[in-house]
Amino acid sequence: MEQISFGQEHARRSDPSTSRAAAESMENASKALMNAIFADLRLNGPGTFEQISLRTGLRPDQVWRRLPDLEKQGLAEPTERTMKGSSGRQQRVWKLSEGI
Repeated sequence: MEQISFGQEHARRSDPSTSRAAAESMENASKALMNAIFADLRLNGPGTFEQISLRTGLRPDQVWRRLPDLEKQGLAEPTERTMKGSSGRQQRVWKLSEGI
């Protein structure tokens, strides 16, 4: 799977080493989730957070929390479409950003 580099940092240089280690652990987990979502969108095309969750085996909350991060990185974006989710509410359909 292609690994994408994400430029997020969650600890300051002045933080104690334990805080930096904890932040690095969370950053690695977050990056792994974003890579899985990015790879799914590349392989399977657009989808709602529930569809991406089913296709990747990730929990729905792991997907919907990371989609805005992918958007901030310019890698994914919501489309104009929505689809009804399992709750009966409309969900945005996400896709890879143009040019990716």
